Amino acid sequence: MSSPASLRSRCLILSLVAAFIGAAANADTIPSFSTATTATLQDLATNGGTLTIGDLTFSDFSFFESGLTSFDPSKIQVTATLSNGTYFLTWDGNMSFLTPNGSGPMTADLALKYTVTAGRGLIDAIDAAFTGSGQPEGGTFIAVDESARDGNGNVVGTTHLNLQKHSDTFAITPPQRRLDVTKDITFATTNGGLVTLSEVAQSFHPIPEPSTSALLGVMGLGLLYRGLRRR
Repeated sequence: MSSPASLRSRCLILSLVAAFIGAAANADTIPSFSTATTATLQDLATNGGTLTIGDLTFSDFSFFESGLTSFDPSKIQVTATLSNGTYFLTWDGNMSFLTPNGSGPMTADLALKYTVTAGRGLIDAIDAAFTGSGQPEGGTFIAVDESARDGNGNVVGTTHLNLQKHSDTFAITPPQRRLDVTKDITFATTNGGLVTLSEVAQSFHPIPEPSTSALLGVMGLGLLYRGLRRR
């Protein structure tokens, strides 16, 4: 039978273990405040700029535009936001394709690329969305084909958006610390019309990792507890 002193020691060890686990969870909780950082697409792409917000860093921005009638990267604002524990990345500005009536089928293309890196934890899902429209209805088209690749170039997540599906959440399998993301956006008119985007957006779902120091503390207390049980 265990002595009262031994029982008290075990209770103390269990309390300390619980405290360490709580500390580990609290240490890696994503902040609930709202903050943002922003720059133009031109500056980010030309000068190798980065946007860091909370635990995520966005870098390696680039773009390729072909055929758009309204697109100025110096007027496209790229913003990283952390709000209530959710990370967002948005491109805001006029991105549009206008063709005259009777011009027949015509297309334009815009590719947006960037890298996202988590300081701690892994990213296991991305939300993709856009705000845009086409006129006349039925005679215009937008497609946003998005892919995420790991550091070795393997595709670990994809989605497809259009005028009937403006948003989607796609899994990153397996979850990654770093992702290279490409948005390939196609604009099309069948016989004249206007296709326009005002915002392209993302949000991210990083999985927090336990605090290393807290885990080591739990392991040490566990060994001490095992020693007490043998007495």
